[in-house]
Amino acid sequence: MNARELNVTPLMNLFVAIVPLLLLSAVFVSVTSIDLGSAGRGDTPQEESDFQLILRVTPSAWWVDARGETSTRIDTRDGDALLGILDTLRAAHPEHTSVLVACARDVEYSEVVAVLDLAALAGFADCALVGLSASGNVQQGEGS
Repeated sequence: MNARELNVTPLMNLFVAIVPLLLLSAVFVSVTSIDLGSAGRGDTPQEESDFQLILRVTPSAWWVDARGETSTRIDTRDGDALLGILDTLRAAHPEHTSVLVACARDVEYSEVVAVLDLAALAGFADCALVGLSASGNVQQGEGS
């Protein structure tokens, strides 16, 4: 019996051709999570009033928390109701232009953009994104 070696050269040539082709055709997607828990702190002076506006965005509902005034639940995708409440709050507090948009991790990006657009349309020019904890509370940055 004649022992023959297995010729792996054609297989190696195939791998040499396929590996660069697969690497060049791969789509590299970088998904990141932006944690802006420290967005509320900084060198800016505190506002004189106790009014603070937080828009909580969850998969089931949007919440308008006006600290010092009221908390309102709005069904998701009811942009007219949210805009009406934001217009009312903006008229009551014309000097206040900032809003915190607190989002749960499982909220779709399009909902976050819709809420940001409605806040800008109502005249709240300064928007900051923060995360919601599992309990639905606004997450604080380290050192808080």
